[in-house]
Amino acid sequence: MSKIEVLKFGSSVLRSPGDLHVAVDEIYRRWRSGLRVLAVVSAFEGVTDELMEDVAHIVGTECAEAMAAYVATGEERTAALLHASLHQYGLPSRLVSPRELSLVAEGSLLESTPVKANSVLLGQLFEQYPILVLPGFYGIDTEGRTSLFGRGGSDLSALFLAAELGADCRLVKDVRGVFDADPASATAAHRFSALSWRRAIEVSGPLIQKKALQEALARGLAFEVGRPNEATCTRVGHTHDEWARESTPVRPLRIALCGCGVVGRGVYETIKRYPEKFEIRHVVVREVDRYPNVERLTTDAAVALGADIDVVVVCFGGINLAYPLVSASLNSGKFVVTANKAAVAAHGSTLAPYTRGKQRRLWYSAAVGGALPGLETLAALSEPVREIRGTINGTCGVVLDAWSEGTSREEAIARAQARGFAEADPWQDLSGRDSADKLALLIDAAFGEWIEPRQIPTQGINSLVDDPQGYKLIARALQTPRGVIANVAPERLPSTTFLGASSGPENRLEIELWSGHVIRLRAQGAGRWPTTVSVLGDLHEIARRYEAGYSERHALAREDSHVPNYL
Repeated sequence: MSKIEVLKFGSSVLRSPGDLHVAVDEIYRRWRSGLRVLAVVSAFEGVTDELMEDVAHIVGTECAEAMAAYVATGEERTAALLHASLHQYGLPSRLVSPRELSLVAEGSLLESTPVKANSVLLGQLFEQYPILVLPGFYGIDTEGRTSLFGRGGSDLSALFLAAELGADCRLVKDVRGVFDADPASATAAHRFSALSWRRAIEVSGPLIQKKALQEALARGLAFEVGRPNEATCTRVGHTHDEWARESTPVRPLRIALCGCGVVGRGVYETIKRYPEKFEIRHVVVREVDRYPNVERLTTDAAVALGADIDVVVVCFGGINLAYPLVSASLNSGKFVVTANKAAVAAHGSTLAPYTRGKQRRLWYSAAVGGALPGLETLAALSEPVREIRGTINGTCGVVLDAWSEGTSREEAIARAQARGFAEADPWQDLSGRDSADKLALLIDAAFGEWIEPRQIPTQGINSLVDDPQGYKLIARALQTPRGVIANVAPERLPSTTFLGASSGPENRLEIELWSGHVIRLRAQGAGRWPTTVSVLGDLHEIARRYEAGYSERHALAREDSHVPNYL
């Protein structure tokens, strides 16, 4: 099983339901890097105080059992809404509770400590779901009563479970790490890049719960503290304290968004939620009048090549318009992010120099499988791949499901179009050509061999005449001594198999290694939000690389100028 990371999201990050996208992006970041994620959440900002006041006002504070049970509903609400948000973005997750996990606590009901959890059950759940969401802050005592871990108790939940699972842990806060003073009020607060548990207990103040730090010290658990979707952090549990380099504020990446349809509009709305990281300079569309609520509209694609643009996000469909824009943007030194698999697949050999290494400038994670992290998983493998196979077209999944329920093929297609899962002209999907484009990109990532999509034998679901029951459109590629053999075709699979159990817009991928181990991935492969989360994953990765390079350049400049540096 993949390595596990525990992410704790507190109320400083999830202040309200409007901040849930931040947690979704951070969870997706970790999952697409190959980790299983246990997301532990606190109540939204101010909710715990409100709940305590409710109890005190209505029945007083004498019944600790009632107060603990009522106050814990704050965390339960956040966890439920985060799980719903992950579902909206197409990420496979499951909501779990401290009771289900037998998270046993000892001590008073309002100030207890966790002592035991069913880590075996957690492991079994991770075999089925790569993402689990747990309300923090409380456990269950030996009588089955809700028992709170005290103020900041979600920190304790996260660190305790990380120790039980042998997992990494990151406490996701609204600051870049642990400082020697409150950075919000101190004029000269300095960040630690690493520090010991005991020093953390001395300097962290209210940032990290003291009981949680003592638990980490007792268990020898190192962990990180930092902001969401950033690489910068403080590593707690180091042998000695280290100061971080003095950082220089990084300006937002300036973006030209090309296309504002189903996917482009989702990208537009999400980018605007990160004003400190991204600035949309231009939105290039074909007809300005169609987008009355979108700012900075233009029909001039040449603005994407201007000196004021760092990243070009290409959400245009087809090849004729998208590829020249991708090519010109790369040639002018821009970063490019696109969900257009046809444009990349048709010119894969030409674009290959821009897709790898530290100087990578072309990103297209969303081009294969929506939220499914197929390309990232293949890129991170250290073992050779024998075969890849999967259902990688959400439109075909939606059509086949409706058709199998007794509607005509034409009505099934109409339903998919009405739900936004099929284009006005669905031929590219139904013929299997879309899957062939995606398969070419997967073959390149898996085997380092480029095969033109038109050279892949392809048969679509439009070849099925009747009785679609049990059919899935399967893309396969097998490494042989003679090279890679690939094809796309409908196959009738038992519903008990991993690929046969896919439904609707869900994409599923099996990666079989030569060792015999099979990696299985699933996520929603079509729709606005699943594609958007993948595009944003690429943008956040570019932002982290940009920030690291920016900080390094400025650090070198300071050293060259011989300016004294506190750090």
